[in-house]
Amino acid sequence: MKHKHLFPLLLLFLGAFTFVACGDDDPRPGIDYPLDDSDYATIVGTYTGWTHLTTAFINKDYDGDTFTLAKADDGTLTATFTDATWGTATIKGIVAAQAEDHYDAVTNGKVYVMSGGEGSFVMNNPREQTTQEFPCQLENAILSGKTLTATIKANMEVGHGEMTFIFHTGERPQSEE
Repeated sequence: MKHKHLFPLLLLFLGAFTFVACGDDDPRPGIDYPLDDSDYATIVGTYTGWTHLTTAFINKDYDGDTFTLAKADDGTLTATFTDATWGTATIKGIVAAQAEDHYDAVTNGKVYVMSGGEGSFVMNNPREQTTQEFPCQLENAILSGKTLTATIKANMEVGHGEMTFIFHTGERPQSEE
């Protein structure tokens, strides 16, 4: 009679053990770790394009921006984003990975995702001819072929507050006005 009650407990224990043992340890499913030297050779470089800036007071596009990615000794990336109007952001500690379930058929290349990293944005202040420094981070970036889209968040303690810069490679599309 005692053995009848042990069987359901044994099944419960085995089910819980199987769930824990076979759980997905990948914190970001669909992302392939780690990158090799050929991946870094594809990612590293300078990208030119335009940026859309959004703040509490501004919603505007800016031409002639650059976004440079360099590999650091620890395997992370360092980004330098430069906008002629607003200034330069330097962000270190960016993690890159290949999106294993994506492949860019247009450029016949891999798709990479990047995130993390923190840094500082040295911003121009055209009214006072001075610069100010504010914290920033790379929210995310996607590189497909040589097409890069990156979102940088900067936080001014005063003035515009949170600033979102979305960088795009290539020429800015002309609006129909």
